[in-house]
Amino acid sequence: MEKIRLCIGSNDGVTVAGTHMGDTEFFHIYDIFEDSKSEFIEKRANSTIGMDHAAPDKIKAVLKIVHDAEVLVAKKNSPNFVKIAGKTSYQPIVVSAGAMPEVLEIIHGSFDLIGGLVARRKNGEIFGDIPELG
Repeated sequence: MEKIRLCIGSNDGVTVAGTHMGDTEFFHIYDIFEDSKSEFIEKRANSTIGMDHAAPDKIKAVLKIVHDAEVLVAKKNSPNFVKIAGKTSYQPIVVSAGAMPEVLEIIHGSFDLIGGLVARRKNGEIFGDIPELG
């Protein structure tokens, strides 16, 4: 796998939000590459921020916003991350770092692991693994 598209929840674009991904103001989309480079693609507003975190339509609405991401990145695991891992083709991961450059570095350091999980999902496999990195 040459490239992985990430979605990172952040309120300020500098740090990963300390809350669940679906409760952040913005989704920051990055492509990371096998050669340790990364490219910021865009910032998308989270129109679901006012929805109750447990609302059944929240997951669908968030995934519609970040439809082209393969990996969803947050600082906290959540019941919705568990549902996403067990029922969709998206790969959630949890990171301990806060600053975006550090998060991208951690993900680059686990590129083979994450790429393998993404490849399994692209082949139609659905499983509950949510790596915690950092």
